[in-house]
Amino acid sequence: MGLLTDPKRQKKIIEVISKYNNLLCVLCYLSGVLGFLAQAYQPLNGATYFSENALLPGLVTNEFYAEINMNALASELKEEFNKEKRKVPRDWIYNHLREIGLDTYIQNYSIKYPLDIAKGQNIPGQNVYGILRAKRSASTEAVVLTTPMRPKDSDLPSTTGGIVLMLAMAKYFRRQTYWSKDIIFLVSDHEQIGLQAWLDGYHDINSEYIVPSDVMGRSGAIQAAINLEIPDGNIRYFDLKIEGMNGQLPNLDLFNLVVKICNQEGVDVSFHRNFDPMDPQSVDGYLQSVKTMLEMMWSQAAGTPSGNHGLFHKYHIEAVTLQGIRRKNSNYAFPLERTGRILEGIFRSLNNLLERFHQSFFFYILPGTRNYISIGMYMPPFGLICATGLIKAVAIWVTLKGDKESEEKEQKEEKEKNEDKEKAEKEGETEEDREDGETEALEKEVEELRKRVMEEDREEEAASEGLISIMPVILISLMMGVFSYTGPDFITVTAPPFRIKMEDNISFGLMALYTASLMVPRLISRKQPGSGKKLIFDWRLLKCVTLLFQSLALFSVSLMNISLAFLLAVILIPITVVAQPTKRRLLSWLQKAILFLVSPGVLLFIASVITSYGEKHKDFLDLMVNSWSFMKTNIFLTIIDKYFFGSWMFGLFSFIILPNWLMFWSIAHCNVE
Repeated sequence: MGLLTDPKRQKKIIEVISKYNNLLCVLCYLSGVLGFLAQAYQPLNGATYFSENALLPGLVTNEFYAEINMNALASELKEEFNKEKRKVPRDWIYNHLREIGLDTYIQNYSIKYPLDIAKGQNIPGQNVYGILRAKRSASTEAVVLTTPMRPKDSDLPSTTGGIVLMLAMAKYFRRQTYWSKDIIFLVSDHEQIGLQAWLDGYHDINSEYIVPSDVMGRSGAIQAAINLEIPDGNIRYFDLKIEGMNGQLPNLDLFNLVVKICNQEGVDVSFHRNFDPMDPQSVDGYLQSVKTMLEMMWSQAAGTPSGNHGLFHKYHIEAVTLQGIRRKNSNYAFPLERTGRILEGIFRSLNNLLERFHQSFFFYILPGTRNYISIGMYMPPFGLICATGLIKAVAIWVTLKGDKESEEKEQKEEKEKNEDKEKAEKEGETEEDREDGETEALEKEVEELRKRVMEEDREEEAASEGLISIMPVILISLMMGVFSYTGPDFITVTAPPFRIKMEDNISFGLMALYTASLMVPRLISRKQPGSGKKLIFDWRLLKCVTLLFQSLALFSVSLMNISLAFLLAVILIPITVVAQPTKRRLLSWLQKAILFLVSPGVLLFIASVITSYGEKHKDFLDLMVNSWSFMKTNIFLTIIDKYFFGSWMFGLFSFIILPNWLMFWSIAHCNVE
């Protein structure tokens, strides 16, 4: 540590960084990317384990058996769905929960869509929930079993199996006496909106857009939740979903618990539809692990929940979704009774908890269901990637400082030369001339003093000139970010005269703003004497500031959503590091084209193409059309999530990604002498 605090050694390190900055940037970037991907290889990551010993997973033999005919109950539920003027059978579910003997309630809520989407109308909704009171405690703690209530015309898979299984589990749990925590059985309406209404009502949180009624029946602090997305039969395996709002993840112990119980019951479990490789140390096994890891990172980077479980995380409630996957042509399938034994094992383990989940990891990446990459493992390679921009910023700063010192040295040498010349002239003068020139010498001294004061003023002005020159670029870039964030509200006000869908109106408005942002270099250009308009500023100082801002932003995002930070760093850093103005026209146009390809609008479209690529398409044109439609829908939903669920993805792109890119876009358009 003493070596690093030595001023001479610090100066030497800075000189080395400045001299070999290009080589260091390449080495740091490649080492970081390769090191990050290499961690998917099993010997380089860790095997999952339980940090919370109180869970005691799989210690008891699961004894669940259905006391009701679940097939008959499923058929009855389907008939309720098919009745006219009834999209979801809330009353049917309510009556069955009451017959079991639970404290059953219906929660009413209303949805007020932002941006005047519903033209001021409030859309009603209802949640049905029942509470099984623990006989061995005073209702101070609870766990939740939830499933969404999807109408028959929903585009999403049916959840009738989950509802039927929940009723069967409630009846079985009702007969047991070992519960020390209340169990809440919740069937939510309107997918995530209904669940958000219930959570807000349960925690007494007021919202402008989701207005829940008072929750009449309550329990204690919720410690964990399991969300079911199970069809009515022919289940081949389970897929686990863990990604939550803004990229939050549940405690790793809960994920390990579900995997452990599924394996104990002989049920296959996958993660993002990928199973663990048979030989993880082979090439094929490594590629399979990399695929699973990247698919998880892609889902987490989106910042939207992969299921209803994702809304529990911001309340410090650990939750996962258990999705049943059906295969029509599969000879192997297991009945709902086996799923019931899995849920019994999970809830009996959660019943053993003495405190909230806190010991295991909340920040991790999963290359499979039995291995994990912790924050202590993935942050060093990510730090190397971000260090690329920091090294370049230090090199630019050293260059700027060196140029300033050289200029000051030249001025000092010229001043000393003038003083020596005047001294020599004075020594050659006669004594008579000296007496006659006393008045003239005094006048010269006054003039020199005046010049010295003026030179000091000019030096201060020159020192601040670099910062002043880049301020218009920084301010207008931040202003464009503000316009982007407030744009949907402004567009909504001007939307009624145009008879198009609100989704299209907002998307086209933001695209127009994005197109206008491409003209920012032209807007801040100034007319130069004897020539046309030119964009002239201290581009090296701006690049230094922007690289520091970019690295700071990526590090901050990585503390919450490492996947988003990693993908942005891999894409942006190599391009922003080499971006600089040039006199060569071909090189300048090539640089602008590459910067355009990593602009926020183009990146969103490319992400939409990648997401839509797995679906069936007639041809390339059909893929582009579907990707464009997918992008518009996701932009609209991201904005809605900001109002409903507190998503900060839209704000992140408005206030950080867009201004950061605009500064580099201006650097590429700067005119150099």
